Amino acid sequence: MHEFFLSNPYSGMILTIGCYGIGQYIFNKTKLTILQPILLGSVLIIIFLNVTGIKYEEYYEQNAILNYLLPMTAVVLAVPLYRNLHILKKHALPIIAGVISGTVATMGSMVIIGKLIGTDDKILLTMLPKNATNPIAIEVSKIIEGIPSLTVALVVIAGLIGAVFGPELLDLMKIKNKIARGIAIGSMSHAVGTARAFKEGELEGSMSSLAMAITGTLVAIVSPIFALLIL
Repeated sequence: MHEFFLSNPYSGMILTIGCYGIGQYIFNKTKLTILQPILLGSVLIIIFLNVTGIKYEEYYEQNAILNYLLPMTAVVLAVPLYRNLHILKKHALPIIAGVISGTVATMGSMVIIGKLIGTDDKILLTMLPKNATNPIAIEVSKIIEGIPSLTVALVVIAGLIGAVFGPELLDLMKIKNKIARGIAIGSMSHAVGTARAFKEGELEGSMSSLAMAITGTLVAIVSPIFALLIL
């Protein structure tokens, strides 16, 4: 199995799409929030790699096409955002102010708490970009001398938590405004959370994609500043 996997340059891509497809099928059948396709697909891939003995680096190399296309998919999010441009114009100031304050507060509290409990500086640097989507988070992690591979894992975890529990947590907090819900999900759980936000509604998804873009830009700007405070 190991040799066959490595002999086909598209094995990783087929595995990724196949596991996601299985996850989507299970989710459609059960409708259970916790059984998100991305979460199920990730678990299936991890199990497969462990059983077959295939290294993550080998699997990553076999996903070259998907890895190349990933940053481009963010452009698609501009379509629903354009459809709701009038809402963005009407609420521009509170939306931007909310994303900025939330992102800075999240990063700042993480640094303060990390320092208080004695977290290693390298780990703190690695955690800083976790609120940005992966293409941005990876590059920022490299710039501030974090651990990019660990940053990726943290980004995925943050996204999965937001996708699985985000809307339910907002319901628990009695937050009903669709714009606020979308902004909250997108700023904290980026692309994975945005996919869940679109299932809530187009407006929530549009605002989530906007928040993801603003958060990613802000993380890229602010992370080096927090890195100086850490070091």
